[in-house]
Amino acid sequence: MATLFATPATWADDEQPAADTPPTDQAAGEADRAATAAFRGDVEPLMQRFCVDCHSGDEPAGEMSLPEVLKRAPSAEDHEPCDTIPRRIRWCEMPPDDGEQPEPDQRDAIQAWIDGELERNGCGGARRPGRVTIRRLNRNEYNNTVRDLLGIDFKPADEFPSDDVGYGFDNIGDVLSMPPILLEKYLAAAEDIVERALGTNLTNGIRRPLEGGKDLGDGLRILTSTGEIRALMRTRGDGHYILRVRAYGDQAGDEPVRMGVFYNGEPIREFEVRATKDNPERYEVWIESTWARHLYSIKFLNDYYRPDEPGPNDRNLYVSDFEVMGPYPPSYKTIVPREHTPENRMLVAREVVNRFMRRAFRRPSTAAEVDRVLKLFSLADADGENFANAIGLAVQAMLVSPHFLFRVELDPPADDEDAIRELNDYEVATRLSYFLWSSMPDDELFALAYEGSLREPDNLARQVRRMLADPKSRALVDNFAGQWLQLRNLTTATPDAGVYPGFDDALRAAMRTETEMFFETILREDRSVLEFLDADFTFVNGRLAKHYGIDDIEGDEFRRVPLDQARRGGVLGHASVLTVTSNPTRTSPVKRGKWVLENLLGTPPPPPPEEVPPLEDVQLSGSLRQRMEQHRDNPVCASCHKLMDPLGFGLENYDGIGAWRDKDGEFDIDASGELPNGQTFAGPGELKKVLQQRQDDFLRCLAEKMLTYGLGRGVEYSDRCTVQDIAQAMADNQYKFSSLIIAVVTSDAFLKREGKGSSP
Repeated sequence: MATLFATPATWADDEQPAADTPPTDQAAGEADRAATAAFRGDVEPLMQRFCVDCHSGDEPAGEMSLPEVLKRAPSAEDHEPCDTIPRRIRWCEMPPDDGEQPEPDQRDAIQAWIDGELERNGCGGARRPGRVTIRRLNRNEYNNTVRDLLGIDFKPADEFPSDDVGYGFDNIGDVLSMPPILLEKYLAAAEDIVERALGTNLTNGIRRPLEGGKDLGDGLRILTSTGEIRALMRTRGDGHYILRVRAYGDQAGDEPVRMGVFYNGEPIREFEVRATKDNPERYEVWIESTWARHLYSIKFLNDYYRPDEPGPNDRNLYVSDFEVMGPYPPSYKTIVPREHTPENRMLVAREVVNRFMRRAFRRPSTAAEVDRVLKLFSLADADGENFANAIGLAVQAMLVSPHFLFRVELDPPADDEDAIRELNDYEVATRLSYFLWSSMPDDELFALAYEGSLREPDNLARQVRRMLADPKSRALVDNFAGQWLQLRNLTTATPDAGVYPGFDDALRAAMRTETEMFFETILREDRSVLEFLDADFTFVNGRLAKHYGIDDIEGDEFRRVPLDQARRGGVLGHASVLTVTSNPTRTSPVKRGKWVLENLLGTPPPPPPEEVPPLEDVQLSGSLRQRMEQHRDNPVCASCHKLMDPLGFGLENYDGIGAWRDKDGEFDIDASGELPNGQTFAGPGELKKVLQQRQDDFLRCLAEKMLTYGLGRGVEYSDRCTVQDIAQAMADNQYKFSSLIIAVVTSDAFLKREGKGSSP
């Protein structure tokens, strides 16, 4: 793997490469030596001067020791220094305030050298794709997959245990464990799903006294000549019904008994009844019926009677167990797309299982897999179960299979763990659909996968645009935005009723709807992602408009409104974000500053030391800003708070539920701030301008968040170049939302997979 900070590997600075060294290797060696010379001459002295005093010895600051790193020159193995040093330098977080400070041009020299080496050695060639841990469907994915696989409006996963969260999202393979209770839930859910989708709970059909033919007792009737057996029945409602008849015949002549099924006098289906008295057969007919009284008839169509001929000479039809079952759910015909006869029952069952398995497992099925599941159907069928119940048992088995519950991707061959393989089209279709829809692929994705053409770049980009336009991309709003912007936390936010008497569930719901509609608009209209930082519009209803002080908006309907960007605009002005980053009784500049660092700039601070008490436990006085400044006098706190607090104070004009204010009690609001690099601002309008100046950091942060969500794994050091590529793709395409998604989907990280032994 190419190093971030390159050093010559086989000769000293004054040595020459061997005569037979290929020209490309010679050029690389010269570049390596030049880079090392630049490091030794320009960068190392600065780091020795400003960094080593704290980052050395038995207890180096931040557990980062630099002497050995500098001695050999930093390499790709030094992940922590290579990640941390540039960020600390860029934000002027280090050296600490009481230490000697480098001049701006000295900071720039270190940063420029690091950026140059990253481009020269890290991001000029192939990308390491990483590997995703085998991943089960989370609760949202399970519900959506059941919806799209079976066509039923049912959310069984709502009863499952909550999914664990990793790297900010609940679709991360490493944390999606399988507790024993979840397996029990899967078994129960499969039974409930089949019952709703196939109507297997319909145990009693509609039966009425039969007329016609000759009654032989015990519900058996015979037609000895052309005629009919009929019953008048009232169905239970509009929908799909199945008329079930048990029948056999006295066979005679040169053709089997023929039986016709009629509905209100119209022919529906004709059967050849080859069954005999010793082995009657069940015959089923589909009927789309309305809620009314209907006439159902069975007719004997080919009477045959030759008393003078030898052998069987009298053809008759026997009918029993005449009932109408239903109404069945519409999903029945989704799973079982055609009727069966006694002769082709197993063939239809195989078709149903094969088709369902391909879609449920999200890949082609094998004959052996289909045969194993069909054994369950055969057992139930032999035991006298109707077709729906028998096929339902097979469907239940597939719904608890690991191939349904998990998104399975095979590693490269076991004898070559360092190999990198391209995902096949079915695996890419699955990654793509669960990324954008939190659900299984649709027919178009399956068709492209079958053709082997999905991975073609034009097709991938075309599918991304199609899928973003589909209503199912709402899943990105619910699951990506809901976690990236922490909207889900709004459900459990508890602003104090004494401090904020205007807060209620209606306002809570309106807050969330505003942010969701804003995100969805950027998605649907393919707007610039920079509008997350600042925008000239938002969405409000009457309740939220009153909260924001916007006039002439009434009612529950949300509408798009223009904004004064100095006060609102972008997610930092949304009450949803401002509420989840507050305490119950007051604002929290620390939480808000930390939220900005984590979710907009991608530079999360380290967790606070255990020995530092919260602000409420310390006896302090004055305004919130004054109390925070006293709290920050603790040198253990200062290094992190000097970056978080100014960002949070820039939002102090918003109270704990996002309403605008100019005073906090008796104190005037001071929403000014100064960042460690000397940059100053006053109020949310100027703070947004500061963030816009750091749009490169925002683009990298958004790229990292979306890549994490799309892959289902944390972004690693080896992904730094992929993140940079995605950020650059946005910049090259007017920052359009679709360019973000397309760049993720067409990356090696999304389309390939490493073996277990690959270097990170």
